[in-house]
Parts: sequence; structure tokens; C-alpha cells
Amino acid sequence: MSKKEKIQRYLIITRIKRACSARIISLIVTTLVGWMVTGNPIIGLSIGSMDLLVKLALYYGHETVWEKKMAKDIKEIKVNYKSNHQIIEQNEKY
Repeated sequence: MSKKEKIQRYLIITRIKRACSARIISLIVTTLVGWMVTGNPIIGLSIGSMDLLVKLALYYGHETVWEKKMAKDIKEIKVNYKSNHQIIEQNEKY
């Protein structure tokens, strides 16, 4: 497995862990609020479960979009850095 593949795998696993921990907290809060509003713990748990599934998928997608943007920005920074250093080296020769 290449270095790039290992980094990609790490980012995916980390993204999944972060999404799961955030969703567990949200599940508990949403279930309790649903229970308090309806007076029925089963309905509260149903609301919490649906919230969990929908927001887990949305969070994962949101993180993916941001990581792609960050990767693009980092690549651009590296290209600009390399170009600027080449210009500086050329100017130092004269």
C-alpha cells in the first residue's frame, strides 16, 4: 500500500469515527427530546434513529467535500511555493 493510500485510508477511518461519535451524542439528545415532547419513549427512539441515519450520511458527505477542497488548496500552495522558490533561485544567480 502506497503512502498516499495509507493516508487516504486513515482519513476515511478517522472521518467515520468522528461521524459516529457525534451521531451517538445526537441520538441520545434527539431521543430524549422526542420522548419528552411525545411522552412515548418508542416514538422518541424512532425520531432519534431517523435523525441518526440521515445526519450520519450528511456529515460524511460534508466532510468529504471539505477534505477534497483542502487537498486541492494544499496542492495549489505546494505548486505556488515551488514556483516562487524557482524564481528566487533564478534571481539569485544574477
